[in-house]
Amino acid sequence: MGYKILIVGCGAQGKAIADYLARLPEVDEIRVSDVNLNVCKNFVEWLKSDKVSAYKVDAGRVDEIASLAKDMDIVVNAVVPKFNLNILDAAFKAGTHYIDLAFEYADFERELERSDKFKEIDRTALTGAGFAPGLTNIISACAVDNLDEVESIFIRDATRRPFSTWSPETLIDDWLTEPTIFKNGEFAKVSLFSGEEIFEFPAPLGPQPVWYHAHEEPHMMGRFIGKGLKNVDFKMGGPDHIFIKQLWELGFLSDSPINVKSVEVVPRDVYLALVPKPPTLEELRDMAVRGILGKEEGSMIIRVIGKKDDVKVEHVYTIHSPTTLKLQEKWPICNSISYAVSSVSSLLVSFVCKGEIETRGVITPELLEPDVRGKLLAALAKQDPPIRVFERVEKFIA
Repeated sequence: MGYKILIVGCGAQGKAIADYLARLPEVDEIRVSDVNLNVCKNFVEWLKSDKVSAYKVDAGRVDEIASLAKDMDIVVNAVVPKFNLNILDAAFKAGTHYIDLAFEYADFERELERSDKFKEIDRTALTGAGFAPGLTNIISACAVDNLDEVESIFIRDATRRPFSTWSPETLIDDWLTEPTIFKNGEFAKVSLFSGEEIFEFPAPLGPQPVWYHAHEEPHMMGRFIGKGLKNVDFKMGGPDHIFIKQLWELGFLSDSPINVKSVEVVPRDVYLALVPKPPTLEELRDMAVRGILGKEEGSMIIRVIGKKDDVKVEHVYTIHSPTTLKLQEKWPICNSISYAVSSVSSLLVSFVCKGEIETRGVITPELLEPDVRGKLLAALAKQDPPIRVFERVEKFIA
């Protein structure tokens, strides 16, 4: 018999994951669920897969999720991270494996505290297992395997897109969350849009300003990488984010009311009411016809610095993901981000279900077995279109 999977959340990520998993021969049943049943039904009708069915579920109700998860092999959490603890508890109650794509920083420790409970029922719960975090952690861990000591892990991300791939509200919330970095072996808070540097990305992006950005990787790898790791930080920038910084500096992202012609308005609300939302499937097709999708650019770089045989070594990784334009023929439901996230998470779902991931408890992707990490990278490179990781190793001889 094949595997049975419950997906909680039928947004951009949930749809992309369901589409990916439905194409795997080892998967027999996928339950796509959301508080909005019509969204699920419309997606199932569009997908036209006998494996996929629609259900209504409230991510805030543990018992409701657990009931729907009964007899499932794994629960995939594809809703916003504030529901993680509920869905994690529901998976435990149903006796299933679990995977999510990100977490709330304040809840991370509470997720880890549930690790022993999942070990007791011989189940794996993977948290932060998408693209970033997720693939970024896995690549970093592969570099660490080849080092005797690790000093620093730096992640740099820049984009230039003619459309939004994330909810504008989520993106703004991310930028207005005080970043945490791992510095000199300790976790530290830093100011918004601080730590500016000009980072050299591959062409056509080239040199771009980047700033500290609230992200999961410092929380995760600062705890689990070991080998003397002292520093982990995540910086984001590029043309898209220069614009957001300018909005912030001008006060357009403020949630404090201001008086405009005797009317009280909240600048942030005005901006969110005007900014375009992520494009629909039909809008993406129209953009492809008009040549807009071909203007998308993005780059993710990971630098892992340490020592091997007392020689300083730096591993530099560049992740090459297909653009939204390249995805239109075979993965029309996906944009460049949702394809990358769903590819990683779906493959990990498959590995968990097939028993290839043997580690139990609540774990982060860098804690996966080395052979599993290698298998994931190989699978990403072979899929169509591929997600490839290029490595450059520099040894400092003087």
